[in-house]
Amino acid sequence: MVAWTLVFHILGIVLWIGGLLMTTVLLSRHVQETAPEARAALTRIEKKSMRAMADPGALVTILAGITLIFTNKAYYLHAGWLHFKLLIVVALIILHGYIGIEMKGVQKGTSSLTSGKAWFLFATVLVVFLAILIVTLPGEVYLPH
Repeated sequence: MVAWTLVFHILGIVLWIGGLLMTTVLLSRHVQETAPEARAALTRIEKKSMRAMADPGALVTILAGITLIFTNKAYYLHAGWLHFKLLIVVALIILHGYIGIEMKGVQKGTSSLTSGKAWFLFATVLVVFLAILIVTLPGEVYLPH
């Protein structure tokens, strides 16, 4: 049970981060595009990236993470690394929401997003993901159950 839950947790984070990264790259291109047909195509792909990858990935990751915590509450609720990881995950959730808001604004033409700011969001997603990995892996290796 725990192994499969961990598989879904990892699969979810791959989809979540992949969807957010793809969306930020698409937004960078979208704000530079002037052709209406191309902008419409980018809008469709951005929506799919968020709705078919990032959103479900976030849900699977969070549900599997909660399930993992409940498999060994005595350990996880007292693991300092997990508390720090959860703080970073909250930052990722906020970033996810912000990217979604920017995406809707770009699609409606009401956003002031620039290509540079979209690439900054891309880099921020990467840094947050790396922070999650850095906090999690040593925690699991050096603080066994």
